[in-house]
Amino acid sequence: MATTLTWTTGPYKAETAGKECVSEVEYRCQGKDGSAESEFYGTVSLDRPEDADMIARATFATASNLVAAIKAKLGADEVSRIEAVVKSGVTEKKAPTYQWHNT
Repeated sequence: MATTLTWTTGPYKAETAGKECVSEVEYRCQGKDGSAESEFYGTVSLDRPEDADMIARATFATASNLVAAIKAKLGADEVSRIEAVVKSGVTEKKAPTYQWHNT
């Protein structure tokens, strides 16, 4: 099987006035292949658009919009790096190359 990657969001920080601009978002990239799982957590600060270009938080703060904004802010290279880390973690769990021992 191939590793399935899923990007999700956690809590986010938004302004309390006006259109309530979302300024910071927690995210997770999870990978799964059978019973082997790995994940990467992070937080990203989003740029504040001009008031005229801002979408109200109630409309903007959907899972798909937030994930798209996170990936755009991180950039393609960082998204690829994170996904590679997660895939590597899944591979390691499926076929470990090391083992912890007690003294």
